[in-house]
Amino acid sequence: MNAHARIIDPAALPASNFVILHGSLSPEGCVMTGGGFERDPHEARARVFAMESDAIAAIQQGRVAHGEAIVIAAADEAEMTAIFGAIAEAGLRDISLISNGRFAAASEGIVIGHVGKAIRYVQNFDTITIDIKNRRLDIDADMVARRADGPRGAKVKNGFAPMGKYAALMAEADAEARPT
Repeated sequence: MNAHARIIDPAALPASNFVILHGSLSPEGCVMTGGGFERDPHEARARVFAMESDAIAAIQQGRVAHGEAIVIAAADEAEMTAIFGAIAEAGLRDISLISNGRFAAASEGIVIGHVGKAIRYVQNFDTITIDIKNRRLDIDADMVARRADGPRGAKVKNGFAPMGKYAALMAEADAEARPT
């Protein structure tokens, strides 16, 4: 018997609700799920938060505007669900959510996860371009220069730089899936 396997890009299927994106913000690739496919391509101004709880507080205080991209840079986020309630309550259906965290498959709006190490170099007000048709996730910043400068994080009370710790702990998303 002559068996053949054909690999199909799930994003090419009409009913698909996810795509794999690559680009200057995610050289190793990331996963976009949810909706928002009608906003293609889409540019958004980055709003960077250390953790999901910080982003929720900013949404509730009205510090996140329509059309912005919420970037959650935490290294060890569990599946994020609470943020979607805050987004819905604030009526911010047109924002993008970018993180290394995990999201429910039924998430609404543009939701991008497993971005990789480059997320630690995103700064407030960078412009992020999400181009679904061309499978791209790009940023208007010089990521090579930012990598050379190393991660910068504010010192906190216990004396460690959170983004430095994040950089030390973070692995690319695809490295976690490799067999050993």
